[in-house]
This record gives sequence, C-alpha cells and structure tokens, in this order.
Amino acid sequence: MRSIRRTLILTLLSAFTLVMFVASLNGYLSSMNKAEGLLDDHLKQLAVALAQSHSVSSEMFEDYVLEFEDLQGPSMIAYQVIESGRVTRRTSNAPTESWAEIVSGFSYRNFGDFRWRVYALEVSEAKRVVVAERADLRFVVAETVVLQSIYPLLVWLPILALLTWFIVTWGLRPLAHLSLWIGLKKENDFTPIAFEQTPKELKQIVQSLNGLLGRLGSAFQREKQFGAVAAHELRTPISVAKVHIHNLRLSLKEEAELKALDYVDESVGRLQRVVQQMLDLSRTQPEVIQTRFDPVDLNAVVQQVCVDLWGKFDQKSQTIEFHDAATLPKITGDGALLSLLFENLLQNANRYTPQGGQICVETQCLPSGKIAVTVNDSGPGIAEDQRDMVFNRFYRVHHDNQPEGVGLGLAIVGQIARLHHAHVDISSNRLGGAKFTVTFPAPERKQ
Repeated sequence: MRSIRRTLILTLLSAFTLVMFVASLNGYLSSMNKAEGLLDDHLKQLAVALAQSHSVSSEMFEDYVLEFEDLQGPSMIAYQVIESGRVTRRTSNAPTESWAEIVSGFSYRNFGDFRWRVYALEVSEAKRVVVAERADLRFVVAETVVLQSIYPLLVWLPILALLTWFIVTWGLRPLAHLSLWIGLKKENDFTPIAFEQTPKELKQIVQSLNGLLGRLGSAFQREKQFGAVAAHELRTPISVAKVHIHNLRLSLKEEAELKALDYVDESVGRLQRVVQQMLDLSRTQPEVIQTRFDPVDLNAVVQQVCVDLWGKFDQKSQTIEFHDAATLPKITGDGALLSLLFENLLQNANRYTPQGGQICVETQCLPSGKIAVTVNDSGPGIAEDQRDMVFNRFYRVHHDNQPEGVGLGLAIVGQIARLHHAHVDISSNRLGGAKFTVTFPAPERKQ
C-alpha cells in the first residue's frame, strides 16, 4: 500500500539531495577554479621573490614550501634562475637543462615523470626565473581545501532527513488523527465525526465523510425497520396459510391433489424459514443483546443443538459426531444467540452434505487460551475465491446440485460471531468438504 508520508519524505529528500548535489558540484568547480587561481598567485609571488633574492634559501621560498610540507613535502616545488642563458640556481628536483625556451606566463610541462604547472617570469633580457609546481600535488592541495568546505553539507544530510521526517509527520498528524477516529467507530456507529480544529485541507473530507455516514445511517435504519416489520407482518399470514394447508390436506383424497398441496406446503415452509432468518438478523443487532451476556458452556450449547437437529440428520442418513473438550472454560456471551449460530452452521452442513454423508463437530481449548469450535462436513466444500463472500446477506455458494436456501444463514453466523468478538475461518478438511472454525477470545481468568 502506498504511503503518503513515505512518498513525501522520499520526494523531499530526493529534491534536497539533488539541489545539494548540484550546489556542491557547482561550488566544487568554482572553488577549484579559485584555488587554482590562488596557487597560481603563490607561484607568481615565489617567482618574484626569487627574482629579487640572491640565494636559494630565500625566506619567502622556505615559508611557501613549509605551507605544504605536511601534505606532500618540498619536492612539489622546482625552480630555475637563468642568467645569460645559463642556469645559475635551481632546486635538486629541477632539470639540469635550461628552461629558457619556456614562454613567459603560465603553462604546463612534463619532466621527471610528472606534469608540472610552470610560471616563467622575464626579469630582464639576460635574466629570467622559471618556477614549477607538480600538477598532481597541486590538485590534491586544491581539492583538500575545497572538500573541507563541502564535507559539512554531507554531514547535514542525515540531519536534514530527520528534520524532513519530523516535519512531514507533524504536518500529517491531523490525517492520522482522522484515520484513528474513523477506525475507532463501530460498525453501527453513524454519528458525525467531531474533528476539532479541522485543517482547511481536511475540512472537505470530513464534511463528505459525515454526509456519507448520515446517508448510511438512514439507509441502515430503513433496512432494519423494513426487515423487522416485514418479517413480523408476514408471520401471521404464513401461520394462517399453514393452518389452511393442514385443514385442506384432511379433506383431499386424490393423490395428485395431495402432491400439489405438498408443493404448496414446501414453498410456504421455505418462506417461513426466510421470515424467521430475517427476524434472527434483526434481533442480532449489537444494541439489542450487549446487556444480555452471561457465562456460557459451549459444550452444552453445541450438544443441545446436535440433539435438536438429530431429526434432520436422520432424514438424510447422515452420521453426526460430537467430540467435546474434557475441560472447556466458559465464555461470556448470549446462550440463545450462540445456539442460533451453531444451529445455522449445522443446518448448513446438513443441507450441503449428501445422503449418507458425515458431519463432525469438535470443541477444544487452544494453547493460547482461546476456545475453538469446528464443524466439518463431507459436502462439496467452498472454493477459496468464495470464502470471503459467504457471510454476505443473500449470497449463495455456487454448486451443481445446489440445495434450497436464500443465503442468510451464514450472514447470521458472521453477525453473531462479531458480537462475541469471535472469528470464523473457512478451510477444507480431511472429509473433502468445508471446515468452519469459530474461535472465541480467551475467557478472562478470575482473580
């Protein structure tokens, strides 16, 4: 996922680094030119001093040499004093042949395996002074001086990176607070975001979010009211229809008529189950059940659900196994809703497991202290790309021989699990079907 803070920091640091590099390069080249000019001035001053002196041990020459003695030693300087075409004075590292042919001013010459920066001073028609400085050592001296002025910029780069990180983080703090505020909202909380001192850049976002929350809240209330009202209003006519079907069955004798009535009865029964599931969804809202949590024995709850649904398993000749943990701590929850959760899971297993199939239920206490209940079946299983969607309302898994249903059972399971801070995981099992694992938080230990 792309990070705004990381992007800003990297972009700013890249821009700062580029600017510092260009500035340092420009400063380096400019300073090198100035350093070259200063060294040329020193070379010219030395030539003038030698022209005015009468011995090799000129005080100015010694001072000049001592300036570079720590770096490269006096061998970087060479000179000749030429009088009437003859070399009268020279340093030991200067060539014995005369430099009389060198033109006046600055130039470069090669001798003694080195390249030299040479300055020739025409003192008179009979006398000239030629001073040379090794170009490589001269470059080292100039570069050392220049780099000493550039190094502080490199030292400041990490400090600049830290300051950039701090400033960007501080500037994005309102966005982090807004993200935290939104993250703390519960799924049924549609109240507006009260963000104090909202920056101008975030004000439009906060207003849009509050508008969206308002519309979602209204839609949620309408859906909840419609589901509850519709379910309640439909229960009475469905019950009346069931009574009339029963009475009509007693009066009919023809087999064809009874068969047609069976279809009607089956359709009404399916509608009755849908209405009941809609009622279950409406009464599993968080605000309805949060105050009804008590200690619950999951072994007892699951065992009772298995007993209640035994008739359905027997109709399809299915084998149901229940393996309960010997010592299972009680959890805090709503016993009726937990019964509804496992009832829907087992009905789902019964519906998708074929005739003569196998269903296995197990409770266990995990090493982490959490409580897990698994429901395994030998049905067709659930493809990985559909496992995240089966908890959506009215979503049905696609199978060739798809049983009847409207896709509300697992939605009820997911909603009840969230109310108990539990997690439902879907995987495959050794029977070849689906494995539903409901993991509850570790119960709080009594002090």
